Order: sequence, then structure tokens, then C-alpha cells
Amino acid sequence: MAYSFNFWNAKVTIEPKPDLKYLFLEITGRCNLNCPMCFKKSFRDTEGEMPFALYEKIMEDCRAFPELELIYLGGIGEPTFHPDFEAIAKDIKSRGYALGLSTNGTLLTDEMIGFLVGIGLDVVYFSMDTLPGNPMSLGHASSEKVLEVIRKISEIKKAMKRDAPSVGIEVVATKENYKDLPEMVRLFTRLGVQSVIISNLLPVDESQLDYILYDESVDMTKIENKLHALSGRGLAIRLPAFRFKTERRCDFDESISAVIRYDGCVFPCYRLLHSYDEYIFGRKKKVEAHSFGNAGDSSLHDIWTSREYTWFRFIMKNYVYPSCTDCSLRDACDFVLSTEQDCWGNSPSCGDCLWARNLILCPVPKKAASRYL
Repeated sequence: MAYSFNFWNAKVTIEPKPDLKYLFLEITGRCNLNCPMCFKKSFRDTEGEMPFALYEKIMEDCRAFPELELIYLGGIGEPTFHPDFEAIAKDIKSRGYALGLSTNGTLLTDEMIGFLVGIGLDVVYFSMDTLPGNPMSLGHASSEKVLEVIRKISEIKKAMKRDAPSVGIEVVATKENYKDLPEMVRLFTRLGVQSVIISNLLPVDESQLDYILYDESVDMTKIENKLHALSGRGLAIRLPAFRFKTERRCDFDESISAVIRYDGCVFPCYRLLHSYDEYIFGRKKKVEAHSFGNAGDSSLHDIWTSREYTWFRFIMKNYVYPSCTDCSLRDACDFVLSTEQDCWGNSPSCGDCLWARNLILCPVPKKAASRYL
């Protein structure tokens, strides 16, 4: 099977392949926390949880993807909040896949940590945006609990003589915490954390606009230099750009990933997983969720290899879409008001995506040797 597309003055022929490599599952849209900078603050979606029967159907569909290696439990909700979290985690490992997890850590008991280490959890990322005792108006309010959980993971790994899971921290950098970033990294190194992803803040309401660092209101050079100097001491650090640049790169596309929401709808990335408001350098934009099909109604193979989804991945992989963020017409253009379509006819539109600009970093693990970081 091959699809032919008319592309400007040429014809493009694409043979879709079942080459999905990473699958992200949002098994719940609910969360036990209410963090002020979370996308959920401006959601226009309902919340829900993935039925176990739907999860099982998706896992059976995964058999059609010979290169699929990692199932990552994440999304915008808190995976450990799902009533069947442990059964899902155990089942993923029993099917031979690597297992990843993003969590705020607050629901992880000692027993659950022992269970996860025991079944072979491969990589876990925690959210932590401040040093203990440093309150913030933005950020995740769970730093003390996260540190407690990381220490317990290290203790249990040692007792079980396990190398996994790799432990990572996701930090959202703002004007409130950027001066503390080097000290946070030193703390993580002492705790034996293997990787840190530092991302910028994507405002979801006007009150957060003055907290961003990538508008060049703060010179981040010294902080960046300190962070680079700390990298490589047993700790991998991924830094965002702190200035707007032309280069574009989509981690979800480059890693050949897909995301499935709790209701079975299939998405290309986290940004288009839900409908919400975001602010691009102060300009309000409506992000509209864009699904390419529902895994409850169709096979994941058919959705992945469909004409529409195949073409979208081609456009993203080759970055054949406009750059709305620095377009001289952006303040007078209706296309930049939402993600529904761009002025080149692409739908959805990624022309304003700050993830692709490396300003906001995706929690996509990188494989180094035999482990995920």
C-alpha cells in the first residue's frame, strides 16, 4: 500500500510502515494535585480514566508494531491515580516492553515503589520545580515528597540489586527559580538521579506571562554555563533554548511516537492531546485537540498507517509548515488564533509550537546504551 500526494509542483509517494517506536498512554486525565501552571487550568475537555478493557485492546493492537519498544505512562493526568495502575504496569512488563512513567510522586507508597522496582520499571520522571523550603507561586508543590521517594527508590534498588529504574527529574524554569537551577542539579547528583530535563514555562493564563525566561528579559548565559559544567558527572542534563531560534525539531516525531488519551483517541504529541489556551510571547492561542482516530473503534495499525496521519508525519518530519511565531503578519492573521489550520493548508497547525523551537521540552526519554534517560 502506498499513498500519493500532490505537493506544490511535485507528487510525493509514501509507503506507510508500522514503525511506531514509543507509545505514550494517558491512562487517566485526573490528578490529585492542582498545580497553578498546569495545562488543566484552561482545559476545555472532560476528565476520565481509560477502562482496563480498552487498555487491553490497545496492547493487543501493539503486536502489529515490530519496532515498538517503550510504553510510557504519562500525559497530563497522574498515572498512579488510576485504580488499575499496578495491573497495567505489570501487564506492560509481562508483554516484553520497556516501561516508563511520569509522576508527581505524591501517591507512591513504599510498597508501590517496591512493586515497581520489582517488576522492572525502566525509567521514571518526577516533577520538581523548587528546592525544599523555597515556596513558589508557580510550580509543583511536592519537592519534599519527591526527594523522599527518590531516596526510597535508591534504597530498594540496592536491596534488590537492581540497576533500574533510571530516575529523572523534570523542572520548569521560571523567573522564580532560575537562580536555583545549579543548586538543584547538585542536589539531584548527590541523590543519584540519572537525568534532568529543564523546560521553560508555557503560560496558560495572563498572570503567568511575566515569569517566562525566553523573552530575553533575563540573561541566562551564566546559569547555562554552570549547568553545562555540572552535566556529565553521572547526570545527563537536557536544557531548553532560552532565546527564540529558527531551528525546529519535534521530539515526538523524531522518536516515532504516538499518544493515546484515556478515551482511546490517538494523537501525535502532548501539545495536541487536549483543548486549552496557551500564550505565545503574550499572544493568546486556542489549542484544539486533534485526534487521528480512536483505538477503541479502529486498530492502532490502521490509524497509524492511515492517509491523514501518514501525511501529517511527513509534514512534521520535514518541517514543511510556516513559522507563525516570527511572521510579520502574526498580529493581523486569523490562522494564529488557534491550531486548527495554518496558512499553507496544514491541519492541525504546528507553526506556533514552542516545543518544536526547543523552548518547551517534551518528556521523551532518550535511550543511552541499554537504559532510558
